[in-house]
Amino acid sequence: MNDQLTFDDLRAYQAGRLTGPAQHRVERLLLEDPFYADALAGLEAMQQTAKPTAEQLASLRGALQERIHTTATKKRLWPLWIATTTAAILFMLAMAIYFIFFFPKQPAKPKPVDTPKTTQQIKRINPTNVAFTFSMRTA
Repeated sequence: MNDQLTFDDLRAYQAGRLTGPAQHRVERLLLEDPFYADALAGLEAMQQTAKPTAEQLASLRGALQERIHTTATKKRLWPLWIATTTAAILFMLAMAIYFIFFFPKQPAKPKPVDTPKTTQQIKRINPTNVAFTFSMRTA
């Protein structure tokens, strides 16, 4: 015997479409398990109120928006701002450490070789500014 009720079982019980043993089983489960009793009460309440109208939905949305705005104060948002800033700083610090210590270093570029200067590139030496040094060797 199945000891679980489905939504269809509850609807059939409420409409009076169950046979004697099936109705007895549903009533027994309703008495034993308060969850099923609450489900039947919710089903009855749902059928009594019918579908909500557009006016009811608008008033519910307005009440929800008002509740959101009253609870979302600066005091409640302050820890979120601090956590976000801290996370951003820690991320930048981690990236800096990675690039400093673990990022593969590029090989040094070779220095260009000096090419000999041509005669046109050599500056003319002024003979008046040249000093000669003489050294004498003794044997």
